[in-house]
Amino acid sequence: MNYQEKYISAQDDLQLYLRDYQPKNFTGQIVVCLSGLTRNSNDFSGLASRLQSIGHRVICLDYRGRGKSDYDTNWTNYHPKTYASDIFHVLSALNVHGCVMIGTSLGGIMSMVLCISAPGLVRSVILNDVGPDLDEEGLSQIIAYTGDKEPVADLSCVVEKLKKYHQDNVNFSDDDWRIMAEKTHKMEKGHYIPNWDCAIADNLKDTGGTEERENLWPLFKSIGNRPTLVLRGKESSVFKQATFKKMLTILPNISGLEIANVGYAPTLEEVDAEKAIIKFLEV
Repeated sequence: MNYQEKYISAQDDLQLYLRDYQPKNFTGQIVVCLSGLTRNSNDFSGLASRLQSIGHRVICLDYRGRGKSDYDTNWTNYHPKTYASDIFHVLSALNVHGCVMIGTSLGGIMSMVLCISAPGLVRSVILNDVGPDLDEEGLSQIIAYTGDKEPVADLSCVVEKLKKYHQDNVNFSDDDWRIMAEKTHKMEKGHYIPNWDCAIADNLKDTGGTEERENLWPLFKSIGNRPTLVLRGKESSVFKQATFKKMLTILPNISGLEIANVGYAPTLEEVDAEKAIIKFLEV
């Protein structure tokens, strides 16, 4: 195992899990990886190992209700404001600042939020398949997937479920689907179940949150002059190309890359994505 496993208390004493990939010779950046809505630190295992090998320290967090972090008994706490507080507590406990934030989907939104709530933590930002316009049709599919807690018998059944909800992953091989299944589900009482608290979907279904999702452009603009890289899966059904192109005209220090034959969202282990990230970290 090339990382340290750590647990840090949130503001309400929930235990939050993280992986800390510390290089033998730290010569690069401190990189913080923030996953998508239902995902966890294991999503970044390939990228984190690669970045660690060239001198970067990589910190990968499980949000509350995901992976090895505690689940919350109050579903209303599955909210970006709580996540921002959790991330701040974790990074403060680790005594890090000036980090490169790599955020997939929800993680990208959290990276934007931190630019306002804890600006000293954020040196630069990589947004993976996320922007200020959220596609409501794509979001509805995400909500359905998040709340689907039906147990299944084996990994092949998990793969079938994943294919149902992730139809834009047109270039996935059988191995890709199996890896995704292993990273997103866990064995419990003889069946595979989601490796997240399905109550997360209750917050997304709450109509009170709709207004907050309608206009995220001011939040995006809060990134300001920070170096920013935007990655988009060219087949993504959630992050529209029009939004991607508009984003590249807004900030002064921004660049973008579309990953061919990839849907929502790039794994960041694609050759082009990995090269772009490594180059970005050299700035």
